[in-house]
Amino acid sequence: MKKYSIRHDKRDPQSAMLGDGKIALGMIFGVVFTVLISLIAEVRQSPSNSFLNIELTPVIVSLLVALASTFLATNALLEQRKSREAATDPVLIVHLGQREDARELVTFNISNVGAGAALNVAMTVEKPKDGTDGRNFVTNIFRQYHPFAVILQGNSIEFSFAVGWEILGEKLLPSFQVALSYEDLVGGQYESEFTIDVREMKGLGANKSPQMRMVTALEAIAKK
Repeated sequence: MKKYSIRHDKRDPQSAMLGDGKIALGMIFGVVFTVLISLIAEVRQSPSNSFLNIELTPVIVSLLVALASTFLATNALLEQRKSREAATDPVLIVHLGQREDARELVTFNISNVGAGAALNVAMTVEKPKDGTDGRNFVTNIFRQYHPFAVILQGNSIEFSFAVGWEILGEKLLPSFQVALSYEDLVGGQYESEFTIDVREMKGLGANKSPQMRMVTALEAIAKK
C-alpha cells in the first residue's frame, strides 16, 4: 500500500541548539571523551607501570560511566522534547471527505489533529498536471487563499469540492499538491506538503447517514 505522502517541518523561533542544551551536552561529551582517550593512551604507553595502571583504572571506568550517562541524558532530553511538542503543537493535515448531508459530494478539508491552535494558516493548492478546464467543481480550490486567522485544535475547515462522478468518472482528476504554512501560539513556524489523490474516494458509499434519514423522516412528518 502506498504511504500517505506528507512532509512536515518545524522552525523554532529560538535557537534549537541553545534552547535544548545540545551545546552543553556536546561540550561535556567532548571533554570526557578527550580525557578518556588521553588516559587510555597513557596507559598503553606505560604497560610496565602496574601501579599507574591500577591507579588510572577507576578513573577510566568513571569516565566510561560518565559517557554512558551523557548519552542516556541526551536521549531522555530529546524524548521529553518530542513529548512536549506532541502535547502542545498544532498539526494540520489536508484530506478529502464526504458531506454528512450529501454523501455524493466530496469535500476538501484542513483539519487540526494536534493539541494546539494553528495561527496564520496559509494554503497553496497546485493545479493537476492536465489543468482544470472543462471540470465542474462546486468550489474551485485551485486558487489563491487569504490566510486563515486560526484553526483551533480538533476543528476543520471544509470546502464542498466536487460531486464524486465529476472527479472519479471517465475523466479522473490527477493527484495534486497542497502546501501549508502556519504558526503556533509561541511563534513557532511550520511547513507541510501533501499529495492528494482522489482515487482514495472510489468505492465509498453515497447513502444517507442515519442522522440525515432521521431529518428526512421528521420533515415528512412535519409536512403531514
